Amino acid sequence: MHFVWFWTFWHWSKEGFRRGSLLRKPLHGIGSHWDEWFSHEASASDLQAIEEAGKTESTQRKFIAWMIRCWARENDWPTPDMVSRFVLGQLASVPPFDKWQALESYRTSYGLTGISAIVLEAESAGNAADVRPVQALLLPADGASEIVPDGFQAGSNELETVRCAARSLLRGKGLLIFLALWAVGGHRPYSRRLRLGLGLAWLAVIGSILFLVLGPEPGEWLIPWSATMLALWSGLVLLAVTVAAWQGVRAWRQGISWSRLLERSQVRMRMPGGLTLQGESAGLPFCLNTLLALGRAPRSTRPSWLWQRVIHGLRSEAETWAATGVVTAAGYLKPVVLEAKLRACLNHPGIQDVLTPHQRDGGQPAVERIADAIASTAGLDAPITPFVSGTRFGFAAEKRALRNHACRHVAASLMAFGKLADKWQVGASIVALITSMIMVMALPDLRSILRPHPAPVAVEPGSPSPYDLWVSLDTDHPEYFSAVLESSYWSNRRAEVRRYGGVIPSVRAEIHLHRLVGRAAANDENGTIWIERRRRFLNREYLPGERVGRYSIAYLTHIGRE
Repeated sequence: MHFVWFWTFWHWSKEGFRRGSLLRKPLHGIGSHWDEWFSHEASASDLQAIEEAGKTESTQRKFIAWMIRCWARENDWPTPDMVSRFVLGQLASVPPFDKWQALESYRTSYGLTGISAIVLEAESAGNAADVRPVQALLLPADGASEIVPDGFQAGSNELETVRCAARSLLRGKGLLIFLALWAVGGHRPYSRRLRLGLGLAWLAVIGSILFLVLGPEPGEWLIPWSATMLALWSGLVLLAVTVAAWQGVRAWRQGISWSRLLERSQVRMRMPGGLTLQGESAGLPFCLNTLLALGRAPRSTRPSWLWQRVIHGLRSEAETWAATGVVTAAGYLKPVVLEAKLRACLNHPGIQDVLTPHQRDGGQPAVERIADAIASTAGLDAPITPFVSGTRFGFAAEKRALRNHACRHVAASLMAFGKLADKWQVGASIVALITSMIMVMALPDLRSILRPHPAPVAVEPGSPSPYDLWVSLDTDHPEYFSAVLESSYWSNRRAEVRRYGGVIPSVRAEIHLHRLVGRAAANDENGTIWIERRRRFLNREYLPGERVGRYSIAYLTHIGRE
């Protein structure tokens, strides 16, 4: 009840906008509306209550706490915390709040952290002051959704491009690039034990492949060994695909939710200095701070693990990060002038990481080269004090440790903030991909081992030559069968079943007949042809398997002729 006067002002502001006497909405025009109400409309009791609220810093802080905890939430704003910060910042510059000590911090800041932008003043060679903190608030839209500069001036086209890039990261091509980068080499939401178990499982699959290709004849163990290997590999692939798909769907759903919030919101981008930006090199920090503002909004559903990692990184380490880069509407980064900006980051004591576009004169070597130049210059400028006659001591400046993250797309910067990049995962993904390619190549062989193809039947055509025996079979998988001639008159032979074209196309095994010495011609039809299964795995063939067919020479030589 101590702050009824503010509810009186707020009701007057809303009614004035509804009648048309006030041109701006109550929230976005709150500073000018308050000035008019306080100067012309406030009653004597209201003025007295306002004076009582501002008497001491303690009563002032009570008003601030009431604004944050009660007023903003009772108005049912989508982002009550950011709305209250914006309102306090607007009121801090108008009477009588401009004299309140408790509002001093709100006059220059929203009280939030953000990724700093590197904006050089004219003729600047790279000073610490060129690293400028940026803060972003999310407010209900005052008309169309847009990004509104606060404390600086920028082209509307540049800010609209930033908004489009942010939207692409939430539900467009940028999100697909982010998910692809994570799928290839991103940290997984696995416990340490599970990661170890999965690694051992992949090693078991690789060991099984090597055993089947290079090891001893497996014999009766071939089927259980092959079944275990296939089941283990299938489970690993299914787990990897399921986790990637589930995280991708959740990230997409969270992105859609934030994209809808962005469409009905206004982003207030604050950067001190009163600069007029020339060029679009601040696009990258503006885009990242827009995402950070969306991440500060209350969540109605369970958050995505991927977005949670990114937003946590943005919120916890934003003060130590700076960024520069021209952003396209699709989220790609264009080159900028880097040397002076890297020097500014090295001169700034609080910056530990910098995001830059991927370009020739960038990267960590450029940072080390500039850091060496700064250290050598500092060493030359340092005074040398004589200590003892003939002896002098100098003090070398320590080189700053600044990490440069070169990115081709804004999605790569999200990987850096979320600490999602994992070199071990990249190696594991490559090994898993190669192993899976080998397994895919071996699937037909494994299928023939675990679930053999139906036994073929001998069909025509027969051989037109008396010196050759054709064993034609009705099968679509000739590579998994062979024909074996066993005879006391003809030399025993084994022949692969192949697919032949030419004048007489067929699937057949061709056995060249060779009579044994000392055998009478009357026994030329003596012999049996067996159809055997071939057991194969990649380029290795094991001992013959089950015999699934038996035919006499007489039957095969007369087939199709009677």
